[in-house]
Amino acid sequence: MARRPGDRLQEELLRLLRPHSRRLDQQLSERVRPALAEVGRTHAGRPAEEIVAALEEVIRSAGGTPDRAALEEFARDIAAGENPFD
Repeated sequence: MARRPGDRLQEELLRLLRPHSRRLDQQLSERVRPALAEVGRTHAGRPAEEIVAALEEVIRSAGGTPDRAALEEFARDIAAGENPFD
């Protein structure tokens, strides 16, 4: 599903306005988010399997267990030029 132009701006503003939370910072999903966003930027348009492998590596390197089904969904978005982590 394509995002409207204002959606990304609104998401970024909400992220900036969210109060700092040490508890949130400790969650794996928040720790790996910048690296996942980088994979989204650098792998846009590449084959989905290549993207899944890169996403899995980011999660494993942080000590997590990848959810293959979720990563395949994210990979389809990234291959289509959408970055779900930005």
